[in-house]
Amino acid sequence: MSQEYSEKDIVGKWKVVKVLKKPEGPNFTDIIKSFSSATFQFEENADFKITTLDKTKLFAMLTDITIDAKWRLNNNKYAISIGNDSNKYSILKIILVEVDDKMIFHLDETELDLEVVKE
Repeated sequence: MSQEYSEKDIVGKWKVVKVLKKPEGPNFTDIIKSFSSATFQFEENADFKITTLDKTKLFAMLTDITIDAKWRLNNNKYAISIGNDSNKYSILKIILVEVDDKMIFHLDETELDLEVVKE
């Protein structure tokens, strides 16, 4: 199911166009809303930034802890870890899956699958 990617494949802005899979329950409503309009930015210098049009409290916490965060492609070449050396890149893990020519970001800590397009 998973393919291998290079840093060059990842660099750029990725906009969420659709939430494909989401956790059930009222606790997730705000975070789903925030991620449905999110943009992930992966810089060549390994800087990482995430933004949204619908900023909720929980998403604000995520953007706060990702200030000055870096990204790196894991050794397996199909997952991205967000963080830095001090937290062992443990803030967020994104598993990359391509299905029918569509890129899916699976957020490992949640049940979210996000269809994204590179801008």
